[in-house]
Amino acid sequence: MNSSVMVVFIVSLIYMLFIIAIGYVSQKRTQNTGEDYFLASRSISGFYLFCAIIGTNLSAFVMLGMPGAAYHNGFGMYGLIMGAGAFLIAFTTYYFGLRIWILGKKFNYGTPSEFYGDRFKSNAISNIMFLIFAVYTLPYVVLGQIGAGAGFETFTNGLVPYWLGSLIITFVVGYYVWGGGMRGTVLTNTLQVFIFTIFLVLAVFMLANNSGGFSALTERVLQEKPHLMQREGIPAFSWQIWFSQWLLFAFVVLSFPHVFVRLLAAKGSNALRQNSVYYPLGMAVIYLLAVTLGVWGAVLIPGLEGSASDNIVFMLTFEYLPIWMSGIALAGLFAMVMSTMDAQLLTMSNLFTNDILKKYFKVESEAKMVFYGRLFVVVLLAISYFVSLIRPASVFQIAELSFTGTSAMIPVIVAALYWRRLNSYGAIASLLTGAVLVPVYFFTNWLPSFGFLPIVPVFVGSFIVMVVVSYLTKPQYENADRHLNVLNIYFKKRNKTVVHEHSESIKEAK
Repeated sequence: MNSSVMVVFIVSLIYMLFIIAIGYVSQKRTQNTGEDYFLASRSISGFYLFCAIIGTNLSAFVMLGMPGAAYHNGFGMYGLIMGAGAFLIAFTTYYFGLRIWILGKKFNYGTPSEFYGDRFKSNAISNIMFLIFAVYTLPYVVLGQIGAGAGFETFTNGLVPYWLGSLIITFVVGYYVWGGGMRGTVLTNTLQVFIFTIFLVLAVFMLANNSGGFSALTERVLQEKPHLMQREGIPAFSWQIWFSQWLLFAFVVLSFPHVFVRLLAAKGSNALRQNSVYYPLGMAVIYLLAVTLGVWGAVLIPGLEGSASDNIVFMLTFEYLPIWMSGIALAGLFAMVMSTMDAQLLTMSNLFTNDILKKYFKVESEAKMVFYGRLFVVVLLAISYFVSLIRPASVFQIAELSFTGTSAMIPVIVAALYWRRLNSYGAIASLLTGAVLVPVYFFTNWLPSFGFLPIVPVFVGSFIVMVVVSYLTKPQYENADRHLNVLNIYFKKRNKTVVHEHSESIKEAK
């Protein structure tokens, strides 16, 4: 075993021990109730909520897919993802997330499918949403296992094969999710955010220093790959694709069940407000670092084709940076991978126990709910691990399929918070339309896309069906008013408080 491989093992071992220790401590603090295991008793404060949300969103997509796409398409990837991926997500998680939190607190909802099933008083809606979440969350869990396996294989020169690296990360994540629940995932997410951010910062500055500086690398890109410094003429940056990506990333976070559950678990509205400030700042830095590494990689390690570019960050680290950075790089990858896997595993377990076992099998015992939830984590990990061995597509392609699959529900998710005329018939028709259109657009050429990504025609089709069917069928105002009245009362009280405080401030000033 050479020195570089030894360093990778030592750093990886230290990181894993820290994560396992957090999982152990979280398990001791977690009560044997569904409310505490799945939602940490709705006690996540502002900074931890930020780390939990940004950690779950910064998966292997940022360490692998984002640099890999920038390797071929250039700095335009930053604008393509950054605007919607940071600023619009910050807006949607607060503007819509606040309404979700208010209703979740009022009616004690624990999952998005429970939330919307009760909004429409429809088991069919709850079941359809559960199935969509299950189908499209699994590929994203697989992304984490693919990233871990590829990282181990690259940094150990094949000594730890892909299948074993993926298996190791599967066991570690399984342990702390199984033991610590929501509390365990939030605490580990906080550590993981620090680790992968530190790695990306060090990698960019050290790579620039070892290659003649920022100016020298930029000049080299201009000379050898000038198309990477502009977006004109690149198919990936047509206005249709640009619009598609902004629409997708602006709303996808609301359709991620793991983010939705974290919104429900927030301690209060201030936590959501703080996240809306922290989130764009954090994403702006991290996305820029990831894209920069991908573009520099195109001239430092040229010639990669297709999904081979997904490993560009690790190739750069291995080729140009000190040995000890290889260990930090792998720990950074693990941090991104695990911070997404854990949230999705816990959320799917939450959905399974609340929406299936509790509803249809009448499991009422809190201890049994937690037991079956933990068991489902193990089963889901086993399934996703075997799928990861196939490695069906590039990281970017898998992420796009997963994002689009859940985003097809956005018309219903958002409209239900505002539109009184929306009924269960319109919601069911919209959800089923999206469920059919996503695989049709991804796996066939039956329908035209007019140059857009699948999310646009899927979104438009689902929206139109929702509106038309709702107007053609009987309204269900009583169901809608249960939620909308709560929201109206909350915002009226808040507005009165703001006006009163403003008046008092004016009096004091006088």
